Amino acid sequence: MNATTAGVMQRLKDATADLHTAAERSDFQQIMIAGRMPRAGYVRFLEQMLLVHAALERGMRGHAAAQPAIAQVVKDYQYQEPYLLCDLAYFGVDPASVAPLTSTSRLLEHIAECATQRPLSLLGFHYVLEGSNNGSRFIARSVQRALALEPGRGVTYLDPYGDALHARWAQFKTDMNAATFSEADAAQIVVAAQAMFVGITSIGEELLAVLEIAVPPDVRAAAAAAMGGSHAQGGGHHHHCHAEAAAAR
Repeated sequence: MNATTAGVMQRLKDATADLHTAAERSDFQQIMIAGRMPRAGYVRFLEQMLLVHAALERGMRGHAAAQPAIAQVVKDYQYQEPYLLCDLAYFGVDPASVAPLTSTSRLLEHIAECATQRPLSLLGFHYVLEGSNNGSRFIARSVQRALALEPGRGVTYLDPYGDALHARWAQFKTDMNAATFSEADAAQIVVAAQAMFVGITSIGEELLAVLEIAVPPDVRAAAAAAMGGSHAQGGGHHHHCHAEAAAAR
């Protein structure tokens, strides 16, 4: 069966909706979008995402030749590791010194298992990270103001595409829907996407705990008010690192 007849992107969106909502409502994301994340928390976040992207992108590059769908979907500019290395260099971080948090290690193990046993499922992990660019561009502005960063420095990962963002997301959706996946492959891609949402949310939670970062009361109040408003309207659009991705999807 060709699972694309049902539209793999719509299937991904539907199957990850609840996890997407949980991610966008997380304390970590609320602090990020409010521009209240301390420099240490932001840099540690970049460090953990470097590990995640390095593992995922190593797997996708390694299987691109044998898996036509990966080669068809994943363009060179979608590999985010160089952007993270650029940002970490700006903050004076040696990539070799980066160590995974417990939650990061769990996610890395899952990615490694999928790369070995179910390589096409790597596209599910990739879907979440690529989609997050739609919202993280707005977070880049908040972070740049909050940390008084030099223009365009330290936020390359959050805003890698600039004005090409919407065109590149549209191309990604087109390529995913055009790829041929068996029903089993499509199901595994969905499971991987769900795991990435859970993993990223867990990393954020652990970062706040390790660094003892609390949600400022005004940020929590504003988030609660926004959620109340969305409930009153029957749900809908939330502003966080993945919010605009939901709208774009």
